[in-house]
Amino acid sequence: MTAAKKKILSWADFPPDFPKFFLDPTGCQLSVKEIGRNTYALVSNILNVDNAGFVVGEKGVLVIDSHISVPMARQIQQRIREVTDKPLLYLANSNYHADHTFGNCAFPEETLVVQHRETADRVPLFQEEWDFILPCTGGDPKIWADVTLRPADIVFEDHLVIDLGGTAVELHFFGAANTPGDTITYVPHAKAAWTGNMTGGGTCGIALESDAPTFMETLARFVHALDIETLVPAHSPLSGPETLWSGINYYAQVTGAVNKALGAGWSLEETLERSPLGKEFAFSPTDDRVKLHQARHRYNVRRTYLSLTGKV
Repeated sequence: MTAAKKKILSWADFPPDFPKFFLDPTGCQLSVKEIGRNTYALVSNILNVDNAGFVVGEKGVLVIDSHISVPMARQIQQRIREVTDKPLLYLANSNYHADHTFGNCAFPEETLVVQHRETADRVPLFQEEWDFILPCTGGDPKIWADVTLRPADIVFEDHLVIDLGGTAVELHFFGAANTPGDTITYVPHAKAAWTGNMTGGGTCGIALESDAPTFMETLARFVHALDIETLVPAHSPLSGPETLWSGINYYAQVTGAVNKALGAGWSLEETLERSPLGKEFAFSPTDDRVKLHQARHRYNVRRTYLSLTGKV
C-alpha cells in the first residue's frame, strides 16, 4: 500500500467538543537528564509539549524525535552538543505526527532518519498533518517557518538493533496503539525506553487510531518483551513500568465496558453515558486535567464502540 492510500487523523474524526491537544512550543526549554550510562532524556518544561532524548556511543549519537519545529530541533542539537561532539548518526521517530517529525528537516543530511513502515507511509502526507496540528498551536503558522518534508532513510518492520559503538539501541514495534506505527526506542543497558504517545505518566492514554483491545494487547507485548526501569513518554513526566500496567488495566476496563454495552444492545450514546472514567484513572492536580482525561476516556469508549461494530 502506498503512502497516497494511507489515511491520517483529522479533526473530523473527533467529537465537536473534544479539547485540542496543547503542543505550542513557545517558551519550551529542554533540560538534559541522564537516565543511564550515555543515555539522556530531554525533558520539556511545559506539560504536554514534547520530551525527546539521545543515546551516545563510541561512533556517534542516536536521537529520539525531532520535535515540532526547526527552532526546537536546533535546541535538541544544542543540548546534545553540551554533552558530546560526536556525529548525529541516527534520528528515530516515535510516530508520524508533526510534533515528532516536523523537526527532521533541521538535522544534518548525513543523519539517517529511522521510522517504522506505518510511520514512513504517513509522514509524506505533510499538508494533511499540517492542517491537523495547526489548531493545537493556537493557529499560528509561523511556528513552522522553514519546515519541509524529511522522510525516512531507514524503514523497519518489527525490530531493529542499531550499534552506536559499545552501545546498542533497539527499536521495537509491538503493534498499533496511539498511532498505527508506534515505535519504542529501548536502551538495554539503561533499561530505559522512549514510548512516544503510547504511555501517559499514569493517566489514561488515548487510542487515537486503534481501539481499547488493540492498545491493551500492544502494551501487554511491550511489558513481556522488555525489562524496563525508566519510561520517557512524549507528553508527560518520566515514569516507571507501573505506567504500563496501569495502561493495560485501563484499556481492559474500557474493553469490558464496551463489550458489556454491545451485549446489552446499548446505543453509542447510552454506552458513553454508562461507561464513566474510573476514579483510579481520573487523578490529576487540576480540574482542567481531570476534564481532559474524561474527554480522552469518552473518545476511547467511542472509538472502541465504533471499531467493534465495524464503523471505523
